[in-house]
Amino acid sequence: MRIKGRPISIIGAAKSGLAAAKCLNELGAKVFLSDIQSFARLKPIIEEFGLSSTVEIESGGHTEKVLQADFIVLSPGVPLDIPILRKAKELGIPVHSEIEIAYRLSKGRRLVVTGSNGKTTTTTLLAKFCETSFSKVFLGGNIGIPMMEFAAETKESDLQVLEVSSFQLETISSFTPDIGIVTNFFENHLDRYPSFEAYCQAKERIALNMDGEKWLILNSDQPSMEKFSNHVKCRVAWFGWDIKDRFPAVTVKDGNFIFRDSDKKSRVLFPEKSIKIIGRHNRENIMAAALGALLIGVDASEFEKVVMDFPGVEHRVEWVRNWNGISFINDSKGTNCAASIIALKACNPPIILIAGGRDKGTDLSEWVDMLRERAKGVVIYGEAKERFRAALEGFVSLRVAASFDEAVQMASAWGTAGDTVLLSPACSSYDLFPNFEVRGRTFKELVRKLK
Repeated sequence: MRIKGRPISIIGAAKSGLAAAKCLNELGAKVFLSDIQSFARLKPIIEEFGLSSTVEIESGGHTEKVLQADFIVLSPGVPLDIPILRKAKELGIPVHSEIEIAYRLSKGRRLVVTGSNGKTTTTTLLAKFCETSFSKVFLGGNIGIPMMEFAAETKESDLQVLEVSSFQLETISSFTPDIGIVTNFFENHLDRYPSFEAYCQAKERIALNMDGEKWLILNSDQPSMEKFSNHVKCRVAWFGWDIKDRFPAVTVKDGNFIFRDSDKKSRVLFPEKSIKIIGRHNRENIMAAALGALLIGVDASEFEKVVMDFPGVEHRVEWVRNWNGISFINDSKGTNCAASIIALKACNPPIILIAGGRDKGTDLSEWVDMLRERAKGVVIYGEAKERFRAALEGFVSLRVAASFDEAVQMASAWGTAGDTVLLSPACSSYDLFPNFEVRGRTFKELVRKLK
């Protein structure tokens, strides 16, 4: 892909946008970076990336200068229907996601993970499996390391293990995994998509360009995946608790992780008791990661050592501290009801849940049912607290906090020895925090300060 000398606009100065600006600038493009934030807020971030003197920047909104470009690179959090992008479409200016441009600039094979929940754990574990057989494995994408950070460094012999979101997949055109994994479909981001079906269709774009010898790995326990599999042009493999007569596949049976190969022959990979991370959902993540690694050619002999050494990923049902006999668990990545339900199932009751943040507009009924079954009480805070209060009142003991700090204090004061205080907010963090990582670290800091 020719970059040198070309005018390129980037909308959004988040991690991926800044990484794209830096990479494209270093490759000789004339980069124009546009963001809605004030320059005062952008300045330290721009300086940190070393872009202040080499890239033209506008702040406080998107002017028509954005349109003076051969193409536009879009940060994942920017909706496609903003006025400047509607104008770009009218003018025929291509709009690409950061992963599309990084794909065109990179070399090697790619294992790509998407889905509603479990993406980061699956991606991280998959990379660890692959590192046992490949000399160079790049881990990145939506996991927090933009693909553009390493795209230009990659070689044909390298392996990329990538997490991608539905937002990133919206604007791909040639991006293609060698192996794609879809962990699951649950309601999410209904503040951005008109329906659950539209959200799933965005995820399904992972297979847009997959054909021939490429593999798509799907969740055998979700009926919607079978429907999805009927419309793809590549080979399909499966993971799940009930793989039926499907193959190749990975499942758990009689206390062991089992691989059924293309000849329908089964072999044990490692015993279930070897894994450290808790929860049924994490067993599903391990199944998906193991299958992806096997299909790319990784020797399974090291799998057991990898899972024995894997403590899990920060902010995903992460144990923080035992204080006065109360266990504190950080699941800040529980940004939707389905993820929060998974965390509630993984933790020992009685549970005091801390929930709230920016509402995604998803259906709350199953979440409320799970809270009635497993929660001693719920502390709610943030923008979503009024809708959560309306859904929860009369079904579960409820307390309302004026701030996140107060929510943590309330939950810890409410708990008694043997309880679990769980942060699994069922919301995004953007009302009070820049991301779920900052929310999770704030929670851990507050818990560690309890006296």
